[in-house]
Amino acid sequence: MSLTGVCLQYRLRANFLKPVPTTPMTKLTTLLLAAGLAVTALPSSLLAAEPAAETEQAGDPDQAKLSAAKRKVLALPDIASAQQQAKADRAMASKASADYKQARTKAAESETAYRKAFDEALAKEDPAAAEIQKKQRAAFREKMLKARGEKKPAPTKERADDES
Repeated sequence: MSLTGVCLQYRLRANFLKPVPTTPMTKLTTLLLAAGLAVTALPSSLLAAEPAAETEQAGDPDQAKLSAAKRKVLALPDIASAQQQAKADRAMASKASADYKQARTKAAESETAYRKAFDEALAKEDPAAAEIQKKQRAAFREKMLKARGEKKPAPTKERADDES
């Protein structure tokens, strides 16, 4: 590199720009690429197939009539809008449920950490009080287990085989 006057001159090596070797596209690759581009260019209404129409004609005419009416109703803009809103609400409900489970788990972990810290601090402060608390908790557990054991199971509905 040399500076001469106001120009900057830089010499490049002789073979600076070499062609990058590439594998040529095969005929199959070209055809697949063309088919993919052609399919994406088609409107979605042309891509929607109705295989159920063939089976409906051979089956029950009432079912075919009902299916045709349902398709017409689903094509209405206000029904389609309501369907999309229902899908969005269902997604939000499942997200809220997941958030609730996560929050409940976090709250349980916090409660466990609090109880552990409280028990340790109580044992340091007054060991006799910690022993009294352990006895009270054990008595409460036994009382609850006894209450659960006495609780009668819900009656199960039996099927009558002769009524079927």
